[in-house]
Amino acid sequence: MLKYAHQPIYHSPTGGQPAWTASWNRARVKSILQLKGYMLDQCIGEGSYSKVYKAYYRPSRRDDGLVQLLACKLIDRRRTSKDYERLMPRETVTLLALNHPHIVSVLSIQEYGPYVCVFMDYCRHGDLLQFIQQRKRLSERRSRLFFHQLIQAVQYMHGAGYCHRDIKCENILLVDPTYIKLTDFTFAKQCSNCSSSGQQAKGDGTSSSSSTSTSTGALAGELSSTFCGSIAYTAPEVLQGIPYDPKAHDMWSLGCVLFILATGLMPFDESNVAETISRQRRKLYTYPADWKPNPSIIELIDRLMEPDVTLRATVGEVAHHPWLRG
Repeated sequence: MLKYAHQPIYHSPTGGQPAWTASWNRARVKSILQLKGYMLDQCIGEGSYSKVYKAYYRPSRRDDGLVQLLACKLIDRRRTSKDYERLMPRETVTLLALNHPHIVSVLSIQEYGPYVCVFMDYCRHGDLLQFIQQRKRLSERRSRLFFHQLIQAVQYMHGAGYCHRDIKCENILLVDPTYIKLTDFTFAKQCSNCSSSGQQAKGDGTSSSSSTSTSTGALAGELSSTFCGSIAYTAPEVLQGIPYDPKAHDMWSLGCVLFILATGLMPFDESNVAETISRQRRKLYTYPADWKPNPSIIELIDRLMEPDVTLRATVGEVAHHPWLRG
């Protein structure tokens, strides 16, 4: 097993980007990595500022030919936004702090000029959205299996004092057809590790400015105001710009994931934000006509996609829900 070799990411002390020279390119970084035993193979994913490669690692001290299969996220900081530059150290802290079987492990973080190389678990079966699309929808048994693993990961994460804020099917990877891992902590945030059932904002859309804990479990100082995530998975209070409890946001997103697992459909159309908010607040989402649901899963989805944050289920409540316990 490759030992953890975390290297901190340093930023310009002046707050601006360093004057990186044009001599830095992906080919040069790949050559340096190869000397250290890392070989980048084909590109398996691409974003606006990064590429993800299938990678192999063999320490120089090994002569038995054995290699470890990894994924390498190669980030070009010259292409990143100011928001990402601000969030990247937070993501790094979160990745190094969390250690759970259903959360992607980061094995090494290395920096070369403008490039940041994040080596992590390789999940050979792609993301959950692709997996569902290939099958139209999943069986109740497999939906329960995946959702139980996801709840374990989120319960651990919340208990450790972190929130994800971008839970979606695309950020859930499959190690194999029965085993998932949560990934992409770009928008992760440290939060209270006490039990929380929602944000401090009241169900009528107002927000308390008190610094003491309310019945929802969130402190005013811990409310977030940054919009995070994809519209299709984002809680109504976030879309409305109301200061929100990031744990409650995670729970709403989990409800959307469960809906997609069970039905193969998105609960809301993200093309019109105003219409999406209206349908969220009225709990207007439609189940497929040919789907014969277990009433227990309907009740769980309703508790997660609950617009009133004071009533939205916590991860602890979901972990003990009858449907999840089978």
